[in-house]
Amino acid sequence: GRGSRMTVWVPEIGDIITAIISLACRGGEQLRIPRVYAALNELKGRDVLLSGLYFSITGAVCYSRQIDEILRTLVAKGMLVFSGRDTLVVRDSAVEEVRVRLRKKLPSAAYRSLQTASRRFYGKIFPGREGSLDPLPG
Repeated sequence: GRGSRMTVWVPEIGDIITAIISLACRGGEQLRIPRVYAALNELKGRDVLLSGLYFSITGAVCYSRQIDEILRTLVAKGMLVFSGRDTLVVRDSAVEEVRVRLRKKLPSAAYRSLQTASRRFYGKIFPGREGSLDPLPG
């Protein structure tokens, strides 16, 4: 309410990844796990939200134990579903819930920066397709 000082949102990296996936996806998308690592690794360089991520890179293979654990948690929560060995499918009802929660909970500046990050993430996961925030007809 009035007079309360601005709360600074200091998010856990797990919350950030959850938010980025929820804002980027409508539901039904198939995320290849190696692409998720690679996309977040590329974004890390230009997005302060992702500065807490660590990757081990061997040749062309980019891996993050943190992201692996976060993805497993999201599978356990039912937001993502395994489809094959290295592909996850996004559950639409679950991402919708997360989106609603974020919009209520976050200061608008934090929400906007997550939206920007999620657009970039989507563009890296699905090159040539625009972010799902502005769906194209067809």
